[in-house]
Amino acid sequence: MEKPQTTEPAGTDSRGADPNDGTKVTRRSFGKAIAGGIGALIVASLWGLREWYHRRLNPIRVIAQTNEIPVRGSKIFQYPTDIAPCILVRTTETEYVAYSRLCTHNSCPVFWRPEDNAFACPCHGGMFSITNGAVLQGPPPRPLPRVLLEIRGDDILAVGMSNT
Repeated sequence: MEKPQTTEPAGTDSRGADPNDGTKVTRRSFGKAIAGGIGALIVASLWGLREWYHRRLNPIRVIAQTNEIPVRGSKIFQYPTDIAPCILVRTTETEYVAYSRLCTHNSCPVFWRPEDNAFACPCHGGMFSITNGAVLQGPPPRPLPRVLLEIRGDDILAVGMSNT
């Protein structure tokens, strides 16, 4: 028995597509496109998750007003949680710095000492720089974590933490 012959235009396959026109989608190219799309979705999801996580850990919080603290004065506040003590210092008329108030040695509270231009830990004599939180003396192994600040109008906001 003979197979019936089909007549197709020259240069086409059984689907009517020209295999030489370069628009044919192969399983391999389709698989690459799907894998690339899935990869892009994963990257976008991870980036979104990272942003959500950092916003959750470091909320934006008003911690003081610009006219509330005199130059070389300080204020104690809590950030990023209500049980994490921090200290804000007004170093000049327009500049403020803030750090965690817990000494990196034994978590004793540090105090602002304007006469030394430093933070002092009374437990073991640790001293930290007002400029960058670096250890100036004593047993603390690391600098104080810095609170990242923004000023919006008259509000001083804590917007994050930095360990450097």
